[in-house]
Amino acid sequence: MTTHTAMNQPAASTLKKLSSSTIVWLALVAYLALVKIILDTFLPHAFADPDQASLFGWVPLGIFSGLGLVGVWLSRKTGFPEAWDKRISNWQRLLIPILAGVGFGALQVGVDMLTGFTKLIAARHGVAQQYTDPVSMSLIFSAAPILVEVLYRLLIIPVLLGLISNVILKGRGQAQVFWGLALLTSALEPFMQFPDLQVLPGAVMAVYALELYALNFTQAAFFRKYGFLAAILIRVGFYMVWHVVYAH
Repeated sequence: MTTHTAMNQPAASTLKKLSSSTIVWLALVAYLALVKIILDTFLPHAFADPDQASLFGWVPLGIFSGLGLVGVWLSRKTGFPEAWDKRISNWQRLLIPILAGVGFGALQVGVDMLTGFTKLIAARHGVAQQYTDPVSMSLIFSAAPILVEVLYRLLIIPVLLGLISNVILKGRGQAQVFWGLALLTSALEPFMQFPDLQVLPGAVMAVYALELYALNFTQAAFFRKYGFLAAILIRVGFYMVWHVVYAH
């Protein structure tokens, strides 16, 4: 046995012990780091909005990566499928979520074409336009769904589900608790975007908030049925249409 082979064996053994969810999450974290390096090195003016730029600092990325790993571990303890569960087809895990996200993106584009609400939101943030070049936007908005998932679902739902169902209810009512949490947590993004939403006319604000709620609820449902990767890919599909193809 060569020295090189002997050194590789412990690494291979450790990798086999990791769950597919952990491996997928670590791969996503590596992608976040790669995007950060590319942006810093080659595209220093990628962000039109300073709020977006601050989210992609090394410290926030490290915090979100760690919290996401906790969420991944807790999701395995609370009945969520593995990110690469063999019982779930790639059609269910990859293609259907992306197509669902594309559908939400197309709907959002239609609303903006009718109402022009993005101009009002951009004005509130003090930027003439929200987007820069297609390469930067493709990198940013393929990575951003990973961070967004940690904030809205991957950590909070397993934590509360485990606390309520596993601890307080002694393992009972897990399905009912999950759907209750899905209904509640899907309102987080509309609520957190309220400062932006309130600059819109009432009817437009209601439609936009409802779209965000429906997007988040769909992600929660896919998270429960197909794993967190499926939930993330819904938002990737949404962002690719809304922030990349339609960016203006």
